[in-house]
Amino acid sequence: MGSKSSSILTPLLLASLVFMGGCGYRFSGGTETTPFPADIKTVEIRSAINNTTITGIETELTNDMRHEFALGSKLKPVRTGGDVILNTLIGAYQDTPAAYRADGKELTRMGTLKLQCHLERAESKQVLWKKDFLASRTYLVTDSISGTLDNRRHAISQMIKDLIVRVQSSLYDDF
Repeated sequence: MGSKSSSILTPLLLASLVFMGGCGYRFSGGTETTPFPADIKTVEIRSAINNTTITGIETELTNDMRHEFALGSKLKPVRTGGDVILNTLIGAYQDTPAAYRADGKELTRMGTLKLQCHLERAESKQVLWKKDFLASRTYLVTDSISGTLDNRRHAISQMIKDLIVRVQSSLYDDF
């Protein structure tokens, strides 16, 4: 083969690899399969209960969870009257120093968020699935309280996004 055919094959090969790679975000099983009993088709995602002192994270978690289920779940999310109910408790948030500067002041802190989730049948309240989740994230401590709190809030938002993917994946894989 000459360099002309080689220069044509290289872009085609790269395009094929990119196409075959896809996004990588999938649920287990084929498009027609579901790990749930045949009578379970809808899920009511209840508002998360927040047992921490960090206000508003329950709203963010609930809204993001509902959005994620609406995007790609084999269970259709509904506001009320679902076949099953997903309950989420934000059980704890801990914040601890993670690293210090040379002068002894905090450089970073580590936040840890704990969720407790369970899926129950709407009519019988039979628990079908239950699991606890932890996520941690470090954030920068600044010279201003508001800057540090903004960094903490961003870290919590990232933990929520990470946890939602793990909850949904675990729900489908471990059911």
